[in-house]
Amino acid sequence: MQNRISNQEYSQLHFSIPDYCVFGALVLFSTGIGIYFGYIRKKPIKPSSDEEPKDHNAPDFGSKGMSEYMLGSRQMKVFPVAMSLVASFISGGSMLGTPAEIYNYGTQYWLIIISVILMGIVVSKVYMPVFSTLRVSSSYQYLEIRFGPNVRTIAAVLFVVKMIIYMPIVVYVPALAFNQVTGINIYITSSVVSLIVVIYTILGGIKAVVQTDIWQTFVMFIGIIVVVILGVIWAGGFGPVFQHAAEGGRIIFANITPSPYERQSFWAVLIGGFFYWTSYNSVTQAMVQRYMSLPTLQKAQQSMIIFTISAVIFVSFCCFAGLLIFDYYRNCDPLSIGLISNNDQLLPIYVMQTVGHLQGIPGLFIAGVFGAGLSTLSIGFNCAALVILQDIVRASFKVKLSERASTILVKFTIIIQGIITVALIFV
Repeated sequence: MQNRISNQEYSQLHFSIPDYCVFGALVLFSTGIGIYFGYIRKKPIKPSSDEEPKDHNAPDFGSKGMSEYMLGSRQMKVFPVAMSLVASFISGGSMLGTPAEIYNYGTQYWLIIISVILMGIVVSKVYMPVFSTLRVSSSYQYLEIRFGPNVRTIAAVLFVVKMIIYMPIVVYVPALAFNQVTGINIYITSSVVSLIVVIYTILGGIKAVVQTDIWQTFVMFIGIIVVVILGVIWAGGFGPVFQHAAEGGRIIFANITPSPYERQSFWAVLIGGFFYWTSYNSVTQAMVQRYMSLPTLQKAQQSMIIFTISAVIFVSFCCFAGLLIFDYYRNCDPLSIGLISNNDQLLPIYVMQTVGHLQGIPGLFIAGVFGAGLSTLSIGFNCAALVILQDIVRASFKVKLSERASTILVKFTIIIQGIITVALIFV
């Protein structure tokens, strides 16, 4: 297979009209779902027969309206919330970065799926019962109960700062992939993405975020699955892929060196991965907010089971995609010859070179990458707004706001987050 191509040929590795149509339709449909479910389709939520007794001492955002906006009145459904958790777990960075990791350093990282499974067990059996019993609206509310108000304030402020710094990265990665296949300026793409997310997050709150995440997760799965299936066909089957990976030293599962200087080892992936993902999925506000939007502990645990299984499947597809990339470029690294400028562009250029002739497939894949970014960005905006309202304004400054004032504050903070996100991309 001849992988080295001329600059003229490379310049042609861009979206076709069908790709633009598929990509545009999927992104617009995703946005439309968020607006429809969160803003247009407003209907009263009937109490669930198995709902846990409400703790009337727990804050409810000052109104039923804000409770519905931020937590869906704690009446969300299991499957939508589970898909929303998956969408938050899988960012555009992980969708592009995981295959690049396998391509460059081998399959040792693939063992992260064991850490994810252990994480799911611990979160559902240890952390969820505590949050469910206390009926907290944010993870930092627990810190006040356990350690006092000052700890809650510090943690809440640090979380908001972290999200402000992290959100530009979430936007930049899919914009980079889009730039790879279209040539459209990264800053223009980032601005448009942020605007789209701000619109449907403001209009619909957590319901819009969760319902949109279902569609975006579906697109992510379809995109990576189609690319892997077509990649296996292109490579001539699973056998050659694993054979070439083994010959290239990429099949690594038992690197048990205790050295902390090793990039990936059995211990680093298993132990480090477990503690990292457990800390993220157990107490991070972006995850806790979704757990608490469900009516009962049992339903929250069911959502965790679905989330864990889905995450393991998706990560495995991304890891195998890395082997497909290595199989295709094993004799000609695209970064070394200047086809790409960084490793996050490995999967997009692979898609364009292998299945780019199948018009619409690249558009589907990039829409999946965008879906990962949109979902992470939307829940980030939403949960940061909740923390600002509940943990900083209400708890720290003791400000009692009316429903109208709370709504204005939340939506204003989402707009400000969007502006800051775009501004930081230029830094």
